[in-house]
Amino acid sequence: MELKDHIKPLIEEKEFIADVREAQLSQQALRRVFAVKKTFVDVSFRQSEISQCYFRNCRFIRCDFTGTSISRSNFHGSQYEECKFNYSTWEHTILDEEFLDNCLPSEENLARDLVRSLRVNFGQIGDYSAVNKAASIEVALTGLHLFHAAYSRQSYYRAKYKGWSRFVHGVRHAKWKALDLLWGNGESLYRIVACGLFVVVAGAALLSWKDPLFSWPASLRVVATAFWGSNTTPPVPGDYLAVLTAVRFILFGLFMAILIKRLSRR
Repeated sequence: MELKDHIKPLIEEKEFIADVREAQLSQQALRRVFAVKKTFVDVSFRQSEISQCYFRNCRFIRCDFTGTSISRSNFHGSQYEECKFNYSTWEHTILDEEFLDNCLPSEENLARDLVRSLRVNFGQIGDYSAVNKAASIEVALTGLHLFHAAYSRQSYYRAKYKGWSRFVHGVRHAKWKALDLLWGNGESLYRIVACGLFVVVAGAALLSWKDPLFSWPASLRVVATAFWGSNTTPPVPGDYLAVLTAVRFILFGLFMAILIKRLSRR
């Protein structure tokens, strides 16, 4: 086994007193570095370690944070324009929620990994609104990646996902899509409500079509009432009642699961 030293130069307890342009800070360790309202243009932080630093209200333009490890720092109020954050990791760092809207990589798998790191980071600093937003974005990016892996004609995906692997990703995407329609893959209370309404309307339509005793308004009324477990006049057929009861319990369980998960993030 052949190894070589890989010691990162240390920049410690320093303050940027002027704007920085076209600087190389790659593969360096920045600790307790301070900057307020400074502009960084074309600065490379590739594979660096930024720890216990303070970059408040700074502006980063075309900066490269690829593979950067950022921990226990403060980037509150900072802005980022055309910056790269591929493979970067974040931990216990104060960061604005708008980062999720403007700074994700274009590749959905890289964006998903970054959002996953940011979701954990936002939970560590107690920003639970950003945690929920990051979780929703992560779910959407996961579905997009599965779709492209299974169906995209782009050369990258067709070279990487072939044969059995492509079939597996297609099955995973179908599963993801079904759960997304049911309850947003655990992130949408509105989807559960919509599913409940769909079951009631579909059940009423089927009942009015199969049984001439039930007109459309009457079937809609009795099915909606039976869905909530109340007795109806005339009574709903037993098989309808069993299905409605099972669906009600399932949707209620999913509804409570989302509430518990969101409360546990707090």
